[in-house]
Amino acid sequence: ENLLNIKGFPVHIRQLIAQKAEGNPFFIEEVARSFIDEGVVEMKDGQFQVTERINSVIIPETVHEILMARIDKLEENTKSLLKIASVIGRNFFYKILVKVAETIEEIDDKLEFLKEVQLIKERKRLDEREYLFQHALIQEVAYESLLMKKRKELHLKVAEAIESVFSDRLHEFFGMLAVHYSNGENLEKAEEYLVKAGQEALKAAASRAAIPS
Repeated sequence: ENLLNIKGFPVHIRQLIAQKAEGNPFFIEEVARSFIDEGVVEMKDGQFQVTERINSVIIPETVHEILMARIDKLEENTKSLLKIASVIGRNFFYKILVKVAETIEEIDDKLEFLKEVQLIKERKRLDEREYLFQHALIQEVAYESLLMKKRKELHLKVAEAIESVFSDRLHEFFGMLAVHYSNGENLEKAEEYLVKAGQEALKAAASRAAIPS
């Protein structure tokens, strides 16, 4: 009722959305956002109203379909940027994204747009500019849309970017590097960082044990 309280919204479409949602509020949220993206509803005099496009609207069957449709409608370079971000992970540092997506121009503007359409959000962590996918499913759908070969290439690029950008504190990223090198099928590097991650974990455990209770 809150999300679809739109002037002139047909009752039968409201019921269809509720039926397909099967109790999943995220499905309804994404349908509402897709309606805005597609111009099915638009803001007029401070209130959302339906347009004539409501008569030809198709409600996808699953959240994955809705998200894929929203991602597909993005401008090509913006879409590529989102897919690169999905390889980095659910959350991704700005510096890493810029390094991996070096051929894409006006990255800041594209990130602002992705924030506006609520596919990602921004936060501060470790004194670094960091972004987070609005929902884990958005990252998953963007990632799955990449060809396997492209995924491997990007995982290797991400790993190399982490090594370059965070070279002065690489111990914080040993586990992450192991994952990216493993997904990039550089098993030698993956094993190297897996061992280092284990050693870091042992050191941390030993430090905690040394603290008097």
